[in-house]
Amino acid sequence: MMEPAIFKVVSGDGEVHAENLTSTAAYAMATFLVTNRNLPSIRTELMVAPEQPKAPVSVPHIVATATPLPDIEPGKERDALREAIESHLDASARLDAANQAVERASAFVAARQSELDAMTAAHQSEIEASGANLAEALKAGGAALEASRLIDRSAVLDAEVRRDTARAARDRLMAEQTAAAASHTSAETAVRLAVLATKRADVAAMVRRLQDIKSEFTALATAIDAARFSDVPVTIEAEHAMRIEFPSVDGAARVWHSYSAALRDDPDALREDFA
Repeated sequence: MMEPAIFKVVSGDGEVHAENLTSTAAYAMATFLVTNRNLPSIRTELMVAPEQPKAPVSVPHIVATATPLPDIEPGKERDALREAIESHLDASARLDAANQAVERASAFVAARQSELDAMTAAHQSEIEASGANLAEALKAGGAALEASRLIDRSAVLDAEVRRDTARAARDRLMAEQTAAAASHTSAETAVRLAVLATKRADVAAMVRRLQDIKSEFTALATAIDAARFSDVPVTIEAEHAMRIEFPSVDGAARVWHSYSAALRDDPDALREDFA
């Protein structure tokens, strides 16, 4: 990063001797004028910085601050996350049990339907056999009433009742399954929001720490830069120390993703463990 050329050299009477200089060049120019031209009250000043073009506003990929969070007491985020995880485990167990119950009920309904289908087919075969006998009797001119016989339908009716009862049981269990699924979805959302609240608390702590570090950095950088007015020029090492260059965020983003996944199962997980 190049040092900005935003300084000028001015004498005591207001005459500008040079402008558009870097901090180091302005200091060197002022020293030259004082030493070689015996000009009094030579000083360096900041020029009016040119207005910088505004960067286009870009829409972030995810506006996390728009996500509403549950009402959690500050400092209790991990306690809330622990409760949310426990509730989610309970909801998952109840949903799993409801799914298994519906699966068993569906199998039971299928078995009762097969039973009814078999009995209905047998009953129909009896009717067809009785009809054949009746047809032969009618062709022979015999007594039609004697050719017919009583066909019992009670077995089919009982099978229908068993099938309908199984369906009623399955419908009841499916309603419980729907309620369990809704509770599971709510618990899943609670965990997600508790994880988000925990991460935001982490970031808030980082911001406070960064503010302290920034204050110390600013004070040190200002003192180092101002030392040139006391015959201590800014060295290359000092320039590097005062320069901040941010690396790619890809690695840090992967850490956050791994940390987020870990928090879903372990409320005591720490981001530093994945760095």
